[in-house]
Amino acid sequence: MCEFCTQHGEGKKWYLQAKNYSEELLNEERKRFMTDFFANFEQYVRDRVGPLEKLIVADPAAARGLYPAVVEEQKKEHYGQVVPLEEIEQIIDMSLAVVRMPCMCRSTLRGFREARYCFGVTTFKTDFLPVAQHPDFSSDLEVLGKEEAKKAMQKLDRNGLVHTVWTMITPYVGGICNCSVNECMALKTRTRLDLPVLFKAEHVASID
Repeated sequence: MCEFCTQHGEGKKWYLQAKNYSEELLNEERKRFMTDFFANFEQYVRDRVGPLEKLIVADPAAARGLYPAVVEEQKKEHYGQVVPLEEIEQIIDMSLAVVRMPCMCRSTLRGFREARYCFGVTTFKTDFLPVAQHPDFSSDLEVLGKEEAKKAMQKLDRNGLVHTVWTMITPYVGGICNCSVNECMALKTRTRLDLPVLFKAEHVASID
């Protein structure tokens, strides 16, 4: 059990708690954060990850000394956890709307602006969709029914992608990503810099 389960899940899996997707949490502060996050994602990566990459080459010990502060800040704002397909489907079952959208990481790292691997989920009716304000991404949004969303996730799972959920000012869950190490900023940061910007899954895989 991770610390988010204790803090935001009453001892249960925090990402399966409907309250963490609720309208009550989507306040003006979170709306501003999400809008700015999508509008300035490339700058966000340059400002946070770029300097660390340079420092870890020049002075690994100094870089690692900064890790605890970086992780604590991430946990407050934008932190993730690996989630198995079965529980992703439970999240979809809780949702009222699922919107498939282009992936900010793939756009930044690979220039693939049309790659739709991210899903926004809400448990309430809302017209607020921060990515919709950005022309590069808003032209390729797709609203899915629950069964459509599950089938899309199952296909991504068969393709070997890792499912993750992410907060937009913790504990509000802003969406689901489907990642690979070469195309996900978080997994890349975790594997290349050994910087834990997301929790491991609550499960361990067993191979027959």
